[in-house]
Amino acid sequence: MSDHQFTPETYTGMPEGTAVSPPQLIKNARMLIVGYEADPDVLADALPPGLEPHPNTLVQLNTYRVPSAERTSHLEPYTLTYLTVEVADHDSRAISTAQGEMPVPGRFWVGYWTDSPQMRTFTREAGGIPSLAGSCEWDEAGGQLISTLSVDGDPVLEAEATVGDQQIDTLTGHLNYYAHRQFPDPAGGRAQVSELLEFPIPFVSELYEAEVDRIDFEFPEESPFQRFAPVEPLSTPSVLHGTVTFTYPQGRRIRDYLAADS
Repeated sequence: MSDHQFTPETYTGMPEGTAVSPPQLIKNARMLIVGYEADPDVLADALPPGLEPHPNTLVQLNTYRVPSAERTSHLEPYTLTYLTVEVADHDSRAISTAQGEMPVPGRFWVGYWTDSPQMRTFTREAGGIPSLAGSCEWDEAGGQLISTLSVDGDPVLEAEATVGDQQIDTLTGHLNYYAHRQFPDPAGGRAQVSELLEFPIPFVSELYEAEVDRIDFEFPEESPFQRFAPVEPLSTPSVLHGTVTFTYPQGRRIRDYLAADS
């Protein structure tokens, strides 16, 4: 488990972009969300104090595109790929038309890439989400969807799925997301803010057929994200493909690490 995820020596400040405030609404974003099994030791090491990995050892890969600002309350068009670690004892509830009410494990952000400077500023300042520059491209033909994350022009993560156009379910509810929000002390050498935030995200989704064929991680060897690659053989107990309407809410602090250390 990591006690200190903030490195003052390499902090370069918030990215440029137009500041917006939460909550923000996104309507009918088409998503491919894949829960795959990963190395449990890696997941435990990635979480801050107060969070433990869920026994299912799942990482959730979410990839989507928002092609128009008209689908948002106050955001520019953007693409997004992110990774979250499922955590124990922080379940929310969702309601499936096909399966009824069900628990959904909480999720801690460990990787987040968007091509929108505005979105990077918004997520990092408001939520402490580890947002970096990256673009998501979708290539779809003949019932095959390939989603590719590129960073600095190089493809680093690719997921391929067989998808259909027949709706199979409607899923609604909340998802509990978590982020470690940190800001540096101007004097240097330590954090001025270090807190664990919870984001209860409401959503409404229409789901369609999907089966994942592969997930390829091709980050540089020195990248901290390569370790989140799936274990072999690939196991994807959770696959969601469809349109999702949701909000980025105001985060609520559930742990102040600086107060705990004082």
